[in-house]
Amino acid sequence: MHFQPTIDTFVISLFLGLLVLAAINDVAEYRIPNRINLAIAALYPAHVLASPVSVDWMGGLIVASCALALGVALFALRHMGGGDIKMIAATALWAGPLGITEFLFVTALAGGLLAIAKLAPVRAGLAMTIGRLTGVEIRESHYVAQIPYGVAIAFGGFSVGALILGAGRIL
Repeated sequence: MHFQPTIDTFVISLFLGLLVLAAINDVAEYRIPNRINLAIAALYPAHVLASPVSVDWMGGLIVASCALALGVALFALRHMGGGDIKMIAATALWAGPLGITEFLFVTALAGGLLAIAKLAPVRAGLAMTIGRLTGVEIRESHYVAQIPYGVAIAFGGFSVGALILGAGRIL
C-alpha cells in the first residue's frame, strides 16, 4: 500500500506537534497554555472536513463534553490541573467514541510510569544534590508532588493520531 500525504495528514501532524508543544510546556513550567489547548480543539473541524473517510464529529463532541465534565469535577477536588483537564477534553474530541478507550488507557499507563519515575528516590536525591550545588533551595516534596501530566496526555494523543493515520482509520 502506497502512502500519499493529504491535507488531513498535515492537519493530524499539526495536532501531534501541538501535543508535543503542550508536553514541553508542562515539563518546563508545570503549565499548559490555553492557546495550545484551544489550537488542538480548533484544528478538529479541519480534520473533519479534510478526512478522506467519514468522521463521527458528533460522537467526538459528546466524548469531549463528558471528558470536560468529569475533568471539572477532578479539578474541583484538586486532583488535576486545569490545563490537563482542557488538554484531555481537546484530545478526547479527536479520539471520539472509537478511540477514547485507547486514549485513556495509554494516558493512564504513561501517567503511572511518570509517577513511578517521579517518586523514585534516586530522582529526588539527584534533584536535592543539584540544588545544593547550584545554591537553589529545593524541597523534595516539590519534586514528588507535581507530575507533568501533559506528557502522559500527549502519549495518549499520539495513540489517537496513530489510530487515525492507521490503515483502518477509526474515525
